[in-house]
Amino acid sequence: MPIIHTKGEQLFPELAAFMGGWFHQDFDIHGDTLEAVVQACVEESDPSILRPLIEDIDRFLATGDEGMEERFQEYFRPDIIPTGFRPTTREFLLSIRSELASGASRAR
Repeated sequence: MPIIHTKGEQLFPELAAFMGGWFHQDFDIHGDTLEAVVQACVEESDPSILRPLIEDIDRFLATGDEGMEERFQEYFRPDIIPTGFRPTTREFLLSIRSELASGASRAR
């Protein structure tokens, strides 16, 4: 039986893995804020994955603001609602990107 991949896994594999691995239904085991969850990811992950993840975020953001909320849901099928953390999905992803970039610079 072939493995079925989501559009997000095909186009943005690092971001898809991050969303599934860190912002799942039990995300709060890592903290109850976006910053705490991303910090846990930075602390527990190999630093070499941070740059490709940031690049995936940048590429997804470059797809444009129109329809982003729906596209994010379609591509990643997240267990969380990004607007529960920030007013828009763009702001959610920009906040994650900022935290990751900060963690990547500390990891060097």
